[in-house]
Amino acid sequence: MRHQEFLSGVATRAGLERTDDAREGTTATLATLAEVLPADDRDALAGALPTLLTHEAGLDAEPGRGEPGALVETVARRTGWSPERARYVLSAVVEQLAAEDPDLGGRVAGVLPDDLRPTGGPALPPDAADAGSEGRPQPVDADAVARALTRLTDWSGDVTGIERTIELPSERLDLVLARVRDVEHELAHRTRVVARTPGSVTLRARTESMQVVTELDIALAERVDDVVAAVGSGG
Repeated sequence: MRHQEFLSGVATRAGLERTDDAREGTTATLATLAEVLPADDRDALAGALPTLLTHEAGLDAEPGRGEPGALVETVARRTGWSPERARYVLSAVVEQLAAEDPDLGGRVAGVLPDDLRPTGGPALPPDAADAGSEGRPQPVDADAVARALTRLTDWSGDVTGIERTIELPSERLDLVLARVRDVEHELAHRTRVVARTPGSVTLRARTESMQVVTELDIALAERVDDVVAAVGSGG
């Protein structure tokens, strides 16, 4: 795990605008989890986290003992935030841990109540729909993905990611990828090449920090279709 990428993932999932808020909420959550995790699981958590986060959360020291049923309240007390906001950040940290290390996510889930266990989705607060104007990608639900797949060309998948395999002569594929990179630069968002052969390439679109498909991924897939159509027709 990388320190800044982890915090960015938490911020996106929790709908936080400021990096300082993501850091404060993350360290408070990790310190709270350390107080309720069994020793082996706490050591695994400390070993997996970036060194700076381990130190900031006090995981390199002997923690006190907390109450598993009071996780949200403890995070709220540590941050001075409302219980609602503390819950969103706690959920976001847990989701990010599970996304980056599923085994560790399972260990942490063992001390969480059912409503706080990782689900593989975002943990955005109710007003997160307004975040689009602030530049954060917005996740789309299963129905929206299904609708998008009906209008996109040869894409398949679900809310966790969509893919398209493009079959063209090798030199045409190189041109497709070059033009896709230009589009990615324009949108400040990227696809991932998950397979490549001399005559085909498979691209995946999803927002990696959240491990879900967002509106930006759908827009990027549409632009990829435009590129493939142009190159495939000789343009």
